Amino acid sequence: MSHAIPRLLPAVMAASFVAVLAGRQSSRPAEQPEQPIFRATVDLVRVDVSVTGRDDEPVTDLQASDFIVTEDDVPQTVETVQFVRIDGQRYEDTGESLEIRGPSQARVEAAREDVRLFAVLLDDYHIDRHPTITIPLRRALESFVEQLQPTDLVAIMDPLTTLDSLRFTRNKAELLERVRAFEGRRGLLFPVRSPVEEAQVSQRNVFELRAAVTLSALEAVATHLGGLREGRKSVLFVSQGPPVGTPGSVVYPRLDAALQAANRGNVTVHVLDPRPLGSAPFGGAEALRRLSAETGGRAIVNTNNPEAGLGQVFADASAYYLVGYSPSRQLADGKFHKINVGVKRSGVRVAARRGYWAPTEAELNPEPPPPPDLPLNDALRALVEPADGRQIELWVGSEPAGGARTSLRVTWELSSRLTDGEAPATVEVEPVTRTGTSLGDAQRIAAPPKAGAVPTIASFALDPGPAALRLTVRTAGGAVVDRWTQTLVVPDYAGAALTLGTPRVYRTRTLAETRAFNADPAPTPSASRRFRRTDRLVIDVPYQATTGTPQVRAQLTNRDGQPLAPLTVSTPTEGVARVVMPLASLAPSTYTVRVEVSAGDAEGTQVVAFTVSQ
Repeated sequence: MSHAIPRLLPAVMAASFVAVLAGRQSSRPAEQPEQPIFRATVDLVRVDVSVTGRDDEPVTDLQASDFIVTEDDVPQTVETVQFVRIDGQRYEDTGESLEIRGPSQARVEAAREDVRLFAVLLDDYHIDRHPTITIPLRRALESFVEQLQPTDLVAIMDPLTTLDSLRFTRNKAELLERVRAFEGRRGLLFPVRSPVEEAQVSQRNVFELRAAVTLSALEAVATHLGGLREGRKSVLFVSQGPPVGTPGSVVYPRLDAALQAANRGNVTVHVLDPRPLGSAPFGGAEALRRLSAETGGRAIVNTNNPEAGLGQVFADASAYYLVGYSPSRQLADGKFHKINVGVKRSGVRVAARRGYWAPTEAELNPEPPPPPDLPLNDALRALVEPADGRQIELWVGSEPAGGARTSLRVTWELSSRLTDGEAPATVEVEPVTRTGTSLGDAQRIAAPPKAGAVPTIASFALDPGPAALRLTVRTAGGAVVDRWTQTLVVPDYAGAALTLGTPRVYRTRTLAETRAFNADPAPTPSASRRFRRTDRLVIDVPYQATTGTPQVRAQLTNRDGQPLAPLTVSTPTEGVARVVMPLASLAPSTYTVRVEVSAGDAEGTQVVAFTVSQ
């Protein structure tokens, strides 16, 4: 829908209890009908409706006049109806691979209305680890994976999967591997799988907390799916049912929040209780009953043949109606509105969500987003590991060189992703133009600590503008293990009232390294931004001001740029702002140090992002 179910929610949701969460055909058959175009006005409510008849086969010939829709028990006029049929086949062969190569491509594919989109939430917190449960469940989920067709898109997650790590795929082998390794952990506290679980165990109400975590994960993935597209999205929630208590209990609001997210996002939730016939409550646990009934999903409970129910999950995602109507009420009231959908035909099953939350005026007219924090974004981008398997980490820094030129400095260190084989020993760095013309002699540098006569820093004085670095990585024996050209833009510092160079980060691990650093007039910066709590960081930011007296401030922030603590700034030499940071007091996470310099009316900011592990 367009207004009644707005796409205004963020794709990432934080739970209040704990942070959680995340065969082809080459041509189109002649008999395949063209699907009609669905046109919606800005005040149109869209409802996905599954209508099935004998043998649960979809009814395909209904018109707008066949539907009976009420909202809050008030009859509504159905204005548009579209029958959607998707079978997961590829009818237009563009020659491109259907393999999902990354998150960006997955988002593009998920936005397609002709792609069936599934998320499978394996609630291991609320599934027994017993062969009578595990073996049939794995078999049922394997049958689900085997029924997937070439264009289907699937993500498998558990309650602790973050949306950042949620991956949609078409790779059946990958999905089957995940399914076959699945085990329930209901009632089991050890071994813990992460710091998040370690924190859970220390709580008195750990099982209540885990129920909230599961429902928060369901809420988050429903919200995420709702932001991908308006058409039908399906969640298969595999669980014996998180205990939610009764209305008014601590956990029950999490169930309401998950339902609200699913209804806002037009997400159908199918539930699968893996317990055999007679082992589960009649109709399923409270959470499972509400999730399936109020989102128009299937309830696969109390059965020894879950494969049949999973087949209907595919059927519901493959053939359904999009029914649109303009509600006869105030549009932006922020309230829940009950929907009932029926048809003027006997002997059929009609499944649709039970209602939706209307937007508020604030949601319909949101405040414009704040401008992007470019220094923060640039710093966080430096933390992203390259996908090309580089065996070294590179640091390139710049600062004024005097006159119109800019000083460029390069150093490196071995990557933590170093593969088997002889390790790199030196890197040759040659500055070149974008067309490959040399801008200076190549310099050979080694990783710190300095050994022999080979320096650990390459320095160049270059003219501002587009340029590149030609890099060759060699072993101690001279063999080339990597070679590439890295483009960059040399900053122009000339004529500016205030200039800030690239921050230089130094790491010491021991008292001896700290003494050596203090005695070194030209220490080598660290190329890595991944540190341990036992490390000590020194961050230097070079600056020049032609007017006024420089004022320097620094603060520690989280990865979102929110302030955590002010930091002390010293000036060991003129034109350098220094922050000294022992990391022992920081919990494992990602942090940034923000250094701001002002002189007269001029201001400048540099941000350093880094991660801290145990």
